[in-house]
Amino acid sequence: MFGFGKRKKDKQDNVLCEMDGREVKYVTRRIKGENGDVKEMIVGKKGRIVVIDGEIRIMCGETDVFRCMAENATYYTLLSGDGITVSGVNSINGEQMDMIVYYSYYRK
Repeated sequence: MFGFGKRKKDKQDNVLCEMDGREVKYVTRRIKGENGDVKEMIVGKKGRIVVIDGEIRIMCGETDVFRCMAENATYYTLLSGDGITVSGVNSINGEQMDMIVYYSYYRK
């Protein structure tokens, strides 16, 4: 009864640790239209996700596509396990963004 809040935080920390340093195949941005339709636009390919000092950074090539503090973002693993969705205010341009990051797959 007393550990519910702590458990959720631990689970979120596990997601942060899982995505830190992962290589990215491509990144899409989910755009919601005025009439309710949803589009996804590819914003970058071949990059990496890095978590530095509590900030989530999605980099494609040499440029940052998305930057947001983890405490202000919502992030969760895709059901398939091959990526992650990150939602928050992008500190690069100040817009609220929903980003979907697909990991590169390497057989171990």
